[in-house]
Amino acid sequence: MKGQHIAGMVAVTAVAAVVGMAGCGLFQDEHVTRGADLYAYYCSHCHGEKGKPGQGFNWKLMPDPKPKDLSNKDEMSTLKDEEIFATISRDMKDTTPDVGDKIGDDEFAVPTMPTFKYTLSEEELWSLVAFVRTLHGTKLEKKDWAGFKKERPQFASVPKPMVTVTAAEETKLAARGKQLYLNKYGCNACHKTGDSGGEVGPSLDRAGFRLNSPWVYRWIKYPQIMKPHTKMPNLGVSDDDAKAIMFYLKTLNAPPPDKPLPASS
Repeated sequence: MKGQHIAGMVAVTAVAAVVGMAGCGLFQDEHVTRGADLYAYYCSHCHGEKGKPGQGFNWKLMPDPKPKDLSNKDEMSTLKDEEIFATISRDMKDTTPDVGDKIGDDEFAVPTMPTFKYTLSEEELWSLVAFVRTLHGTKLEKKDWAGFKKERPQFASVPKPMVTVTAAEETKLAARGKQLYLNKYGCNACHKTGDSGGEVGPSLDRAGFRLNSPWVYRWIKYPQIMKPHTKMPNLGVSDDDAKAIMFYLKTLNAPPPDKPLPASS
C-alpha cells in the first residue's frame, strides 16, 4: 500500500508539472494573441501581415528607409527583446541634418516609424514584441507579465491653443512645422501631400482649407481624445512642436481636384 501511495503521489506531481507547463504556455499564447491583434491594427499596413517587405498596402508609398523585414530571422534574432521594445516605445527625434536632435550611433531614429509609448500600455507593448518574435520563428524570453502596467497612458484634455503671432513669426513657425512633419514625426509616412506620402490617413494637401487650426493642434497633441479608436498614435508631441505643425498645415491650400465628368446616360 505504501508503494502504491508513493507511486500515486509521483503521478499527481507529474500531472501537476505538465499542467503547470501547459498553463505557462497558454498564458504566453494569450499575450502573443493580444500582440497579433495590436499588430494587425497599428502595424500591418506598413509592415505587412507576415512582416515581409511589400506586403502592407502602405509599404510602397513610404520614403526610404522602408519598414524592416520582420520575418528575417538572420537579422531579427540579433536584436534583444529590449531593443525591439525600445524601438516601438522611444521618444521621437528630429533627424534634420545639422540642426536636429543629437542621435547616438546605436539609437533608432527613423521618423516614419512611430512610437507607441504614449498610446499603448507597457503590457501591450511587450505583447507586440512577443508577436513580432513569432514572425521570424523565435520567442520572447520569459517575462514577469504581472510586473507590467496594464493601463494605457492617460492625459488631460488638451485646451485650445492661445497663439498670437505676427505674419513673419507665423511663416517662421510654418517652416519649422514642415521640418518636424517630415523629419521628426514622419507624418508623410501615413499622410499624402501632393503626389507623395502614405495613404493610411487622409490626404493633407488641402488641410489649410478643410481643417480648423485649434482642432488640428488638439488632434496632434492627443488624437485619442478626439477619436478614441483612431489608428494614429499619440507621438508625444510637445506644445511648441504642435503649434509649429499646426501653422505648417495651415499653409497647405492645394486647389480642389477637378470635378468628375457626369456619367453618360
